[in-house]
Amino acid sequence: MAAKPPSPDYRSDKMDSLEGKAIARGRFLVFWDAVDPFELEQASAAPALPDASWVPDEARTHVSRQAVEESELIGFWVAWHRSGGFRELEHSGWHRATIFRKIRRFRAAYGVHPDEWQPDWIKLDTTKVWRSRLEADLAMARGSHPSPD
Repeated sequence: MAAKPPSPDYRSDKMDSLEGKAIARGRFLVFWDAVDPFELEQASAAPALPDASWVPDEARTHVSRQAVEESELIGFWVAWHRSGGFRELEHSGWHRATIFRKIRRFRAAYGVHPDEWQPDWIKLDTTKVWRSRLEADLAMARGSHPSPD
């Protein structure tokens, strides 16, 4: 397999804003703008939430914090499935202790092994990603560029 070319340096490229094109920000705001205030009042009375003074700004912060905390574990879950599990993660350079530690954290957070977890809001098409990666690697080996699909 041919060596990969160096990664481009995007630091000097102009961004639309710190939010990029603000697609994620827009979706986030549309969701919260559509939430019925009565729902928030009911949610704030639930025992799992801090207290009855939970207001939309605090709700938004709560959701964002959860996303940050979950992102590492979900990233691990994606890596687990994209790579093909424990042996392939280890073969690609991950230390065994790191993999075991991440599995333990994942199970503590989601109650199941990453091999078994399937959220209803993410679908991984591993065949598609593996095929795409193979085609890109083959194209690079031939000195051409992969198809853009």
